[in-house]
Amino acid sequence: MRKVYLSILVFGLLCIPTVVFAQEDIVIAPAPTGDVEVSVPISPESPFYFLTSVYETIDMALTFDDEAKLDKAIEFADRRVAEMDLIAEDGNEATLEKLQEKYEKHIATAEKIAARNQEKEMEMIQTIVEAQEKHVLKLKDVAEKVPLKAKENIDRVIGNAQVKIDNANSDNGQGGSSDNGQGGSSDSGSSGSGGSGN
Repeated sequence: MRKVYLSILVFGLLCIPTVVFAQEDIVIAPAPTGDVEVSVPISPESPFYFLTSVYETIDMALTFDDEAKLDKAIEFADRRVAEMDLIAEDGNEATLEKLQEKYEKHIATAEKIAARNQEKEMEMIQTIVEAQEKHVLKLKDVAEKVPLKAKENIDRVIGNAQVKIDNANSDNGQGGSSDNGQGGSSDSGSSGSGGSGN
């Protein structure tokens, strides 16, 4: 039974990308969380877009290490942001709303992974927060291109992300970006690389 299940998964992994790339050109969008661009194999407005979800579900199921799972969840969130940017000017509010919901699910998945890894929880949360900070910047651009109703929804997603970012930053003992105020009075130098000059 296990062999049959594994065979189906392997077959799916081999076939789905073939079908995906045969149906649509790969669209490259600026990455929200890094210098590498994000590939969008199928436009969210394509009738074959559901294959993206199928592929990502299988990809996540075959990833067993929690740090790798976290990376996948963030990668999928990156892709949703890139897809929102891709279709923003079309003004398809229903599709944009679905992408926002999927984006928030990916972030929730990443947060669950972090919560169950107590030893690495703070490090994982920091990874999520850094990703969300970049997502927020990109989503602000997207919000400028979409109709009013869609803009309200994107603003809600941005607001939710910003609350999580602020909470994480305050939980980090006011670390991170407190250079603005009194950056010079760090006697203990707990962050290790306190010198901002180099």
